[in-house]
Amino acid sequence: MDDMNIEKRIMSVASEQGVAMITVIVLAAVLMMLGAGMYYIAAGEQTMTRADQSGGQAFYFAEGGIENTIDILKYVATEEQLTQPRDDDSDNGYGYLMDPDPDSRQDPDDPLVMGIGDESFTVWVDMVDEDGDHCEGCGLDITSDDPAYLLITAEGSAGEGYRKLQQLVRVEPTHYPLTLFVDGDAEINGTPEINNQSIYVDGDIWGREKIDISGNDLVSGDPAGAFATGTIYAKSNNGNSQIYDEDGDRSSYWDSDFQYDRDERGPDGDTFSGSELRSYPGTSRLSSAQLAMLKRQAQASGYYESADGGFTLRQNDLPNREGNVVIYIEFPDGDPEDNEVNLKFTWPDSPYTSGKAFVIIENGSVKLTGSAIGDLQGVIYCPDGPVTAHGAGGGNFTGFVWGKGMVNIGNFPFNMTQDFLDDPPYFTWSIVREASWTEVDR
Repeated sequence: MDDMNIEKRIMSVASEQGVAMITVIVLAAVLMMLGAGMYYIAAGEQTMTRADQSGGQAFYFAEGGIENTIDILKYVATEEQLTQPRDDDSDNGYGYLMDPDPDSRQDPDDPLVMGIGDESFTVWVDMVDEDGDHCEGCGLDITSDDPAYLLITAEGSAGEGYRKLQQLVRVEPTHYPLTLFVDGDAEINGTPEINNQSIYVDGDIWGREKIDISGNDLVSGDPAGAFATGTIYAKSNNGNSQIYDEDGDRSSYWDSDFQYDRDERGPDGDTFSGSELRSYPGTSRLSSAQLAMLKRQAQASGYYESADGGFTLRQNDLPNREGNVVIYIEFPDGDPEDNEVNLKFTWPDSPYTSGKAFVIIENGSVKLTGSAIGDLQGVIYCPDGPVTAHGAGGGNFTGFVWGKGMVNIGNFPFNMTQDFLDDPPYFTWSIVREASWTEVDR
């Protein structure tokens, strides 16, 4: 082989190697580009997956915020209670379920923030009409059977995910005692005053002349008075009388067929049936579901007693706490009149408690003793036995009584105030979703 052929062969091999090298480089570049593309696609899909996961978590947080708010609303009775500050997980440690300023309720500065690990949901409530439009003065009224409407807004955050949901609910008051109601006869032997509320008696009223009923019933809006299905008897006591006015005519504070045992000047035929009497606001019994709910609250954070025979309950027997408290006492057997609970305490009396008491006594009776009991604020519910009020005066009983008969041999007054109606103890609502939640932002 000559030198020329060798040179040509070397050049051919070099040329082939160069082409192969170029091909390898090109293929490597293509593979790198494909790899980078696949990496970016995978990274993008991973980011989208994380975003979907975060968005899903945020959605569930927001949905949980709506459910949590509905649970709160079941036990928040009035606009005043809704606008109180609540402990939360925000930087300042509190927030408002409903902003105290009506103009800020659609976009509040300090809503309620609830933490879940490192994530959170934020909720607030606005008072609206049935179409979901913001309104004022159209809200919760425990003295009315008319429904109110609230718009719940919940924001959920999780990582980069965000969801905002809204739920319109109709809020209707359940039936609770809202007056002095006696399922039986009422014996009024002292000289009590009944101010700004009425007394409803499914039976007879036996009383002295000196019982004094005055003002307007803050629940019904009508003049306060005594309403009975039976006869109202007033014994002569040589004192002033709310049964007759100074001209000898029937006082507007009394409404029933009654007799006056001194000269029998009362009119005839003005009587109520039991159904008519119970048609007045707040005269209904508690339902079994309401009693079960109140028992659970008493067992969880109040005072619960399954008793055998009578006993005395003093305020220092109650848990040390602030705010309203449920006291639930039940007697499994025995005669309700023998199963007597003596309530003997001043209310409020720190450090034991402050606020109002909701006292339920099943299959028993109750006796309020001493002048100190006149400072009780709350509700006495005793459907199976009489409520007996002892006391020489002093203090005020502010609240409602529902009893199987009533005996009053004390002088302290029974009152109703607007402040009490604005912040009552443990009045509940039925919550109805007007439609499914709506997603408004993400």
